Amino acid sequence: MIKILLAMTFLSAGAGGILTIRQSTTRLQHEANAAREAWLTQTQLVAAAQREKDGLKERLGELKQTLAQTPTPAGSALWSALQTNRADRLPPELRERLMEELGFNWKASADFVVVSKETIRQLHMHIINQWKGELTETAVTVFALTPGEREQVETAIERVKTDFKDWVATHVQRHEPKDDVLAYYILPDDPALSISNNFATGLFEAVGRERAELVLRDEQKWMNELGLGRSPTTYTAVIRVKRETVGNEQRLKAETQNNLGTRSDYLPGAQFPKAFLSIFPNGWADVAQREGFELPSAPPGR
Repeated sequence: MIKILLAMTFLSAGAGGILTIRQSTTRLQHEANAAREAWLTQTQLVAAAQREKDGLKERLGELKQTLAQTPTPAGSALWSALQTNRADRLPPELRERLMEELGFNWKASADFVVVSKETIRQLHMHIINQWKGELTETAVTVFALTPGEREQVETAIERVKTDFKDWVATHVQRHEPKDDVLAYYILPDDPALSISNNFATGLFEAVGRERAELVLRDEQKWMNELGLGRSPTTYTAVIRVKRETVGNEQRLKAETQNNLGTRSDYLPGAQFPKAFLSIFPNGWADVAQREGFELPSAPPGR
């Protein structure tokens, strides 16, 4: 009997060790895949930047050639200043004169006013509608996007939604209900880095570096609305519903974790993690239906 017990003990320890090794191997594989995706994305960004650099170099050569063939106005202080300064760094009096000569002043048009790119960089405006996940009309106008450019940018936005939904569907882990735990789901990693890099690549190809950088300033708020984190370290998104007895009352408590932190609250008022909305669009109601428990109609005490 003692030999049998010893054998069972060794077998149990061995099985536990194998399970630990498998879990470690899976985690390392996920990290290796994430690193590979990030490297590929950075390679794409470098290639896009190189193409833009080559195009700018060619354009610069054309402008130099055109300038060399243009007669120089004699005795013009404005022309002399433009030869040695950027238009947005001219002295105030010369800058005002330049705008007037070009017809770019407040009274030139009832609908439009011309401002520098530096001014646009300092503006605080909504570029991507956080809830709809599309470009705002203000951004389309300010960035002077053509219909084709707008379509390319919004295609890149839709790709983020699709990539994230597909990632959730293939990575979500469901644990069987046990004891007082009625529902338990885990998303073990955060794909924000690779998805964000793919989005940046699409923007650079669609509208070039300057406008792409302005759009990316508004990216974080929109991705948070989707449920994507943006941390240098990965996080784990978790849903866990437990049954609790408080006095003579049965309550359901939801414990959640996402890129904003960890929360614990009673159903149905607990906040639902946005990362899971692509598979549970109706939130707790869908989780209750999937796991076969009844969702309370009101928070405890009401």
